[in-house]
Amino acid sequence: MSTIQQPWRAQSDAPSNHVKSQTTAPAPEGVSSLALDTLLQSAPNNARAPKDADTATSGPESQAQLKQELKNLRAQLDRNTVERMLRAPDARESQAFMQKIDTLLTAESIKSLLRGPDAHSRAKDLNAIENLFSEHSIEAVLDPIQSEQVESYRNYVDAALFNLKAGLMNASPGSRFDMVRAFSKREQPALTTIQHYMTDLASKSKHLCDIATLVRKHSEGLQYALADDWDRGHQYPSGHENHPMIYSFSNTGESTLDQPSEIRNFVTGRDKLNLTGISRQLNKPLQSVNRLSGESGEIQLKYSREHNASVLVVTGNRGTPALVAKIFGHVTDKDLVT
Repeated sequence: MSTIQQPWRAQSDAPSNHVKSQTTAPAPEGVSSLALDTLLQSAPNNARAPKDADTATSGPESQAQLKQELKNLRAQLDRNTVERMLRAPDARESQAFMQKIDTLLTAESIKSLLRGPDAHSRAKDLNAIENLFSEHSIEAVLDPIQSEQVESYRNYVDAALFNLKAGLMNASPGSRFDMVRAFSKREQPALTTIQHYMTDLASKSKHLCDIATLVRKHSEGLQYALADDWDRGHQYPSGHENHPMIYSFSNTGESTLDQPSEIRNFVTGRDKLNLTGISRQLNKPLQSVNRLSGESGEIQLKYSREHNASVLVVTGNRGTPALVAKIFGHVTDKDLVT
């Protein structure tokens, strides 16, 4: 994911080196230049509520509590803590940590934590936790635990077979078959315990890896989007309405030409449009263009100085409507997170 850095020039006839040249391929379904111009010049649609930013709905008190909980969790978590959680998942301490992790590291809480003038420090804490729970880190913790369990399993099997062999040597020939059959049917509680432990170990470790994925999924776009604002975060007092606003689109179908979303009071250079969800939906990087060619994953911006309004278009797969959104304010390529 990256923030598009190429400069935007309204009604430019010559594409830059980073912009695809014009082709004669048909435009995506439901998009025409005339329709976009009409939308660009239209007044706000008061019959429909404007699109909400990804801001947290929690009040200052709960926001402060989230910050403190993250700070405490980060201070308590390290590789040894993760190892104890996996070695003894039923221990009281392990269960308390898992409950705290599941409660704190939700999508909404992560978004809330990445708001405000001190978002940079909280992003570092989230990144540190993500690294602890990453697949590479979890595998490093799992390897010795799994090796120990495999060795215990092997030792038990070797001992059981040794006892069987000793019994067969001392038994009469006529009874040996019955001894082997009875041994094969006998339950081995120690082996069952190890098997259950290994299954639970795999489940707990996957859960931690999934949390790392969740943290990365919901924080990477916001972190990059806020990168320019962290350095000047002190300009925005706590609770002030001028905090950077992030507007996320997860798929091309959530705002179409027939029913376009509207964003009000967009501030150039401060607010961001997060399009990473659409990039994941299309499974390809998005590319800014001067004119749509008909391929999926193309971004086009139109701006009217007279109306101080922008129209965003992101083409989807062929046969599906493109994402079309109306933004009241000047949106540039630098305001897009892809």
